[in-house]
Amino acid sequence: MRERSPAGPTAITGVGCLSGFGSGVAPFEEGIFAGQTTIARIASFDTGARRSHLAGSLAPVDAAAFISPARLRRIDPIGRLAIVACRLALQDAGLADPAARADLIGVALGSSTSGIHSIVGYLDALNTQGPAGASAMDFSNTVGNAAASLCAIECSLHGPNATIYYKEASGLAAVDYAMTLDTGEPASIVTGGVDDFESVYFAIHDRFRVLAHDDGHGEASRPFGRHRNGFVAGRGAYLFLLEEREAAAARGARIRGQIAGLGATSSVSGINEWPTDPADLVSCMRQALDAAQVHPREVGVVFAAANSTTNLDRTEADALVQVFGPRGVPVVALKGAIGEFGAAGAAGIVAATAAFRRGRLPPTVGAEDLDPACGVDLTGVGEAPRPLVRPVALVNSVASGGANFSVVVTA
Repeated sequence: MRERSPAGPTAITGVGCLSGFGSGVAPFEEGIFAGQTTIARIASFDTGARRSHLAGSLAPVDAAAFISPARLRRIDPIGRLAIVACRLALQDAGLADPAARADLIGVALGSSTSGIHSIVGYLDALNTQGPAGASAMDFSNTVGNAAASLCAIECSLHGPNATIYYKEASGLAAVDYAMTLDTGEPASIVTGGVDDFESVYFAIHDRFRVLAHDDGHGEASRPFGRHRNGFVAGRGAYLFLLEEREAAAARGARIRGQIAGLGATSSVSGINEWPTDPADLVSCMRQALDAAQVHPREVGVVFAAANSTTNLDRTEADALVQVFGPRGVPVVALKGAIGEFGAAGAAGIVAATAAFRRGRLPPTVGAEDLDPACGVDLTGVGEAPRPLVRPVALVNSVASGGANFSVVVTA
C-alpha cells in the first residue's frame, strides 16, 4: 500500500471558524460540545414549494470589521466568508501583521460552491435584462478560484494559491493538497473549506430528492440513524494555518494539533450518489493510518463523513467495522449539527483539535435512534461526556460520485 506522509507543513497553529454558532473557534467548540445544532428552518428564501425546508444556519458575520467598505461591496458572500475566516486563522496564529511573517504563506481552499451567488445573479440578469443588465463587477466573483484569490489579496499571502473542488469532500481534499505541497523551503499555508448555498442550489438538490424530508418521522439530519432519509445542506468556513513544526515552535506558537497521515481513493458510484461498496474507503483509512504509523487500536476517535443518507452512512459504518472491528472506536458525526457541505471535513479537523484540548468527545446530534445495521460506537446527546482516551483522530470525507479522503490528526 502506498504511504502518503505529509511533505509540507504539518502543525496546526491558527484556526478561523464561521459557523451557525458564531464567529471564531470558541463558539464552534462550545456549540458542538454542548450538543447544540445550527440546523433550522430556512428564512432567507421561501421553501414552501419544496419537500425540504431545513439547512445549517450561519450566524451574522461582521465582514466590515475585516474588509474595507470600498472593497466589501465588490466581494460576494463566499469571498467574504473566506477572507474573514482567513484573517481569524492568522490572528489566532499570531500572524495577523504581514510584517511579522518570516515565511511565505499560501492558500489551498476547498469549496464546492465558490462563486455561486454571483453566478446565479449574473446569469439571471443576463437572461432577463440582456448584456446591459449584467454587472461587469459581478463577473470576477463568478470564477471558482475567486475566494482563494481574494484571501491572498486581502491578507497579503504570497505563497502558492489553489482552489480544490471535490464536492462534499472539498475541505479535506484541500488539506490533502496542502500537505503534499513541497515548495523546497520553509513555508506555511492556510487551508480548509468554505461553502454557502442559495435558493437555486437548494431547489436543485431538492429536485434531486437527496435532501432530508419529513416522511412521518420529522425532517432532520440523522447520521447513522434508523430513519435517515437524506442530508441537510450546510454552510460556513473552517480554515486553519499549517506551519512547519520546528518553525512554529521557534516562534513560540501554540500548536493545536498535527497532520500525521493522509489517504485518498476513488469509488465507483453514480454522479450524485454515494458509494455502496466500503472497500475503497477501507483502503483510504488504512493509507492514512499507515502513513501516520498509527495502529487502529491507537485511534481515539473517528470524525465520520456520515451525513444522514442511506448509502453513505451504511457504507462508512461497514468500512469502520472492517478497519476497527465492531464498535471498535468512538465515532462522532458532526453533520447532525452543521449539515453537509464541502467544508464539513475541515470542521472535523477543528473539532479534533478541540477534543485534544478538552480531553473529551463531542456528542453526535440527531442520531438518538441508531440504525442497528450500522455497528458503530456513536457518541450521543444526553449521555455522560466521553473521555478522549487516546489523542489521535481520524477524519473522513466522502463525496457523492465516489471521492474518499482520510486524515490522521494527532495532538
